[in-house]
Amino acid sequence: MTFSELPISCYIRTLNEERLIGEVISSAKKICSEVVIIDSLSIDRTKSISLSLGAIVHEQPWLGNGFQKRVGEDKSKNDWVLDIDADELVSDEMANEIKTYFRNGAPKLDGFLTPIITVPPFGKPWYNFAKAHRVKLYNKKRIRIPAHKAWDQFKYEKLVVKKLKNGLLHPSFTGIHMHLDKLNKYSTMLANQPIKKSFAEIFIRIWFGFPVYFFHKFILRGMFRAGTYGFALSLSSAFGRWLKDIKQFEHIMKNKQNK
Repeated sequence: MTFSELPISCYIRTLNEERLIGEVISSAKKICSEVVIIDSLSIDRTKSISLSLGAIVHEQPWLGNGFQKRVGEDKSKNDWVLDIDADELVSDEMANEIKTYFRNGAPKLDGFLTPIITVPPFGKPWYNFAKAHRVKLYNKKRIRIPAHKAWDQFKYEKLVVKKLKNGLLHPSFTGIHMHLDKLNKYSTMLANQPIKKSFAEIFIRIWFGFPVYFFHKFILRGMFRAGTYGFALSLSSAFGRWLKDIKQFEHIMKNKQNK
């Protein structure tokens, strides 16, 4: 597959992503004239696969979520950039929709609010529930990813954005084991950031937060539509959110002990 002629660069942060990186790059080429890999010293076939598909690979030891994306922005030649993870795929429908917006040149927008559609290990993609929305395609001359170790998303409420009807397919995990592993790592990263909540609030969340987290995922986000598997994933997601609370509690108690 050749690169698109649209003035869009794609950047992807990677670390040992051989599972899907080939498919991800190929999907990005539908709308991008270049693909830039910001690799955190992978030891698998990530770099060789990327190079074989025409991507540009830059090695960059991990700086943190937002800072790593800033490197991707700086290495991209085009003003319009597509920020995707190494497990997010540009759907054909999304590609066709983007092409219509760029038909008469680059749009005068900050970016596009993009649906992210979970693709479970079995069954159909969850098109009608549990979708996230992120500004994934944007003009880096107008807005930049936060320069932060943990936060790497836009607060888009005050941005000039267009909401896409079609979005990225996200086969982010192969089973519950991988889902839990990701939640554990993510909760550790968040817990290591400066704690803004009071000790009392964290204490209350530890004792009473879990059912609230589960209700939000299972009912409000619509995971009940996925049946038994949706129930299991909602429980694991709630547990991952609860892990952040208990890890923050541990930090506070250790700091008190060391004083």
